Amino acid sequence: MRIYKTEELIEKGRCIHVFQSAGAHENTHTHDFIELIYILSGRGREIIDGKTYEVGRGDLLFINYGSTHAFSFEEKASYINICFSPETVGENIITPENAFSLLSLTAFNEMRCDSDGGKLSFFGDERRAVEEVLRGMLREYRGRAYSWNTVMESYLNILIAYMLRKTEAGVGREEIGNTWRELSEYIDKNLNSKLTLSALAGKCFYNPSYFSRVFKEKFGMSLVEYVTRRRLDHALELLRDSELSVDEISELSGFSDRSGFYHAFSKYIGGSPSDYRSEGKVKISHKSGK
Repeated sequence: MRIYKTEELIEKGRCIHVFQSAGAHENTHTHDFIELIYILSGRGREIIDGKTYEVGRGDLLFINYGSTHAFSFEEKASYINICFSPETVGENIITPENAFSLLSLTAFNEMRCDSDGGKLSFFGDERRAVEEVLRGMLREYRGRAYSWNTVMESYLNILIAYMLRKTEAGVGREEIGNTWRELSEYIDKNLNSKLTLSALAGKCFYNPSYFSRVFKEKFGMSLVEYVTRRRLDHALELLRDSELSVDEISELSGFSDRSGFYHAFSKYIGGSPSDYRSEGKVKISHKSGK
């Protein structure tokens, strides 16, 4: 599977790559940048992380970095691609008030298979406004006039604002609550993966400092402490119910090395994993969210 890199498409010192394409086909690939695809005319089929989207004029697809992607368009179809990194979006656009809205498009999409996350459809005045922004981006990118890169960033922020306006209408309190539950479940299913603050915050455009604050408000502890305790819970279950070695349990629970496992175990449980296994101590308690 081909992997597209930022340096292949986005010029050094620039932040956005924009181009218009006609009908085409490409097999499954991935990339380390975010891609927006807007359909100007014709029809096509997009497959994102195994989910198929039938698309036509006015549809905008959000493809997160690291997602797998394949597409096939009619010969006469026309569409615009915008490629950029998460850092490109201004912090004045993604705020505590609207940040949850983007979760329906990007954050933990692998957990949200039952949603239509990833695709927006614009009609009427909304469509005309979006296409005006896209035409402006193409003009700036092709013309390269003075400060064109700054203008491009402003256009992208406007486009993201239109996307947020579209998504916010369908995001209620119940869905926001579900998001936190899904985040907790995602952590439990990926304990041996990279679960750092920057990695999780980056998935949904959150500023890491904001993500850290709201996570602590919700779960009563920092992300690092929460992940450590969930990993220890998993380790305790394995110590009780399996014959695996301590080193194997440490690895399966997501600890990077033996010393880190022993340190966390001593801090939150007391004693050593071997002591726990032989003495049968009770499971660690932790807050699972409000």
